[in-house]
Order: sequence, then structure tokens, then C-alpha cells
Amino acid sequence: MSATRLGDIIDDFCPRCRMLTNHSIAAMVGEEVKKVVCRTCQHSHDYKHGKGTEKKKAKQSAYEQVLASVLAGRSTEAPQKIEPPVRPKRSLSRSRVRPPAPSRNRPLRPR
Repeated sequence: MSATRLGDIIDDFCPRCRMLTNHSIAAMVGEEVKKVVCRTCQHSHDYKHGKGTEKKKAKQSAYEQVLASVLAGRSTEAPQKIEPPVRPKRSLSRSRVRPPAPSRNRPLRPR
């Protein structure tokens, strides 16, 4: 393996381009590369050894956080199924008689 020198072209992750691109070596300490310059956007940055930023983990929603904290203290048994209360069935017909409207002391206004 040949030793790298100033000005050599290496691949590295560019934070401005947000991808792996060609870079020129700008600074070295001993045999170690410290600074590079992106050949695409000319941005100078520390050498990242070709590793991009790690993807952020999706944050849990507030509901999921509360649910996790509530379930943390419970056993893993299956929850008991609670049946909803039985409601009387409603008729879809309009045959119900409506009560008469309350009488008004004032005349109706035209709309």
C-alpha cells in the first residue's frame, strides 16, 4: 500500500454534498489525514474516513412513550377483552312523531 501525500485524491463523505465524493488531502499529521477538500463543492472539512452521518432513529411519539412506560410495569399476559355496553338499536325510518315546537311569543323573522 502506498503512502498518501498532500494533494492526493481520496474518497470521503462530504457533509455539504451529503454523499461520498472525491477529496483532495489538505492537511496531514504524520501518516494520518486530518483535513480534506471536496473536489465537487470545494468545502474543506475534517477527514471522516468515508463514514457518513448515521441516520437518526425515529423519535417515538408522545403516545408511544407513555404506552411504553405504562406497559413496562405490567406483565406480558394478554389483556382481558372488555365488551362495550349494549345499546338499543335505533330505527332508520322517519316514522317517529316529533314533539311540537315550543310556541314563540315573537313573530318569525324572514331569512
